[in-house]
Amino acid sequence: RSLAATPSWAREASMSAAKALLRGVAAVAMLLVSLFFLRSAYDIRLFAIRSYGLVIHEFDPWFNFRATQYLADHGWTEFFHWYDYMSWYPLGRPIGTTIYPGMQIMSVFLWNTLKAIGLPMKLNDVCCYVPAWFGSVATGILGLLTVECSGSYLSGVVAAGAMASSA
Repeated sequence: RSLAATPSWAREASMSAAKALLRGVAAVAMLLVSLFFLRSAYDIRLFAIRSYGLVIHEFDPWFNFRATQYLADHGWTEFFHWYDYMSWYPLGRPIGTTIYPGMQIMSVFLWNTLKAIGLPMKLNDVCCYVPAWFGSVATGILGLLTVECSGSYLSGVVAAGAMASSA
């Protein structure tokens, strides 16, 4: 039979089925690319760990680790009343009121949670992995936020790709 002899309702049903299949394939492709970007965000941030091991580099991260260690050892109240004479030498620095403690609090929380579920890690190791873990989470959240704001799944995937590669 020729296409002209096919009833219009059959042609429309065939076209809508093809469009639905194409949308499904596009959705699966975008999901796979998004998962690739999440993995890439993690891998890019683990480059230094794979190259040099679980070592904290630079000065600022060492201070942040020391502050995290103090929080883990002395608790919440002591941390916010800690006056550190090793920072801003010779004057010292009131740590609890002059830093943004989110990273320290989250690192200690994750460290305690991992211990509680039977996956003990050194606090140093948790502090080394936090950028990779949070980089992946931030990549996913940015992609979802972009989809929510723009209404475009493709824009969300592109935003996640941009975030994944900005180490």
